[in-house]
Amino acid sequence: MIRAAIDIGTNSVRLLVAQTEGGAFLPLARQMVTTRLGRGLTGSGRLCDRGRAATEAAVLMLRDRALALGASEIRVVGTSALREARDGPHFAARLSRSSGLKVEVLPPEEEARLSYTGATGTLSLPADALVFDLGGGSCELVWPQGGMLRLESLKIGAVYLTENFFPTDPPAPADIKKARYFVRGLLENLSPGPKPLCGLGGTVTNLAAMAQGLIRYDPGRVHGFCLGRPAVHELFAAMVALPVETRRRLTGIQPERADILPAGALVVAEIMRCCQTDTITVSEEDLLAGCLTSSA
Repeated sequence: MIRAAIDIGTNSVRLLVAQTEGGAFLPLARQMVTTRLGRGLTGSGRLCDRGRAATEAAVLMLRDRALALGASEIRVVGTSALREARDGPHFAARLSRSSGLKVEVLPPEEEARLSYTGATGTLSLPADALVFDLGGGSCELVWPQGGMLRLESLKIGAVYLTENFFPTDPPAPADIKKARYFVRGLLENLSPGPKPLCGLGGTVTNLAAMAQGLIRYDPGRVHGFCLGRPAVHELFAAMVALPVETRRRLTGIQPERADILPAGALVVAEIMRCCQTDTITVSEEDLLAGCLTSSA
């Protein structure tokens, strides 16, 4: 059976179409549209007007692509921005009407669980691995503890940190320091201890592409890639030394992420520090894969 999932995030709308038959999971198509639905959300408490229009257009386009590829089921989920905005439920209902698809606004714990399922179902990871999914508005972290899964959601997404800590382009050293201590404080409160890491989300996959010097993004080379701490620090230093228009031309970077990627890289580095590890296993499969395998 061919199924599709659409993720309405703070920064982008993403599509995954896959064949999920007999326990198999075969990705057929992926697409991402940057919409910035959550731009300015912290200050206004509402979704961005331009982002709303772009998001609705993206959902309709990705729905049509999924149908054209033969998807018999399409699951649509919303995450941080739709959860937190005052007008999030109203906009989710509007999207449901215009697309003819039910839009689920996921609680943070369910988002974390599905992301964990997407990664662990497609990679061979250590049993005690901590899986984190870094999005635009939040970061979900999941790891085994006491015979159960501990699920946490922190407000340290790449868009959120950029808007709240990096007012200048490129970011000022003092602002970088403030952002680092903010993220570090939240992570240290979790006290996960030393853990192998698996990273998901656009920041992590883009860093993996940059570390490999990929001129064209290749999911096959990103999924399962071992991203080292020195590479994360080097890429972060290179990015914060450049204004965003120059940063967009760095090899492997997705131009539409160039403004928020430094903040995302800072979070990745701090998670590695907190978990006392020098490497991250990168997963291309995340919340979307979890949505499809959970509904199979």
